[in-house]
Amino acid sequence: MTERAKLKERPMLDIALDRDLENRLRQVAARLGKSPEDCAAAAIRTFVADCEEAFAHGQRLGGEGVMRPPEGFYD
Repeated sequence: MTERAKLKERPMLDIALDRDLENRLRQVAARLGKSPEDCAAAAIRTFVADCEEAFAHGQRLGGEGVMRPPEGFYD
């Protein structure tokens, strides 16, 4: 077995979810007929792609990437 195949077999991340979020993920996955792991991976792929796009857009506008709101902004 190649090293790449070995990497595909074992998870790279082990993400702990609170009970409520895990239950919601399982319910959504069941309704979609998919595994919770596949749904979580799809959500992470989307999040990463969105962040990469935002960074690239910020750089095209002459910035250093995505700006974060100041501390306490959402309070």
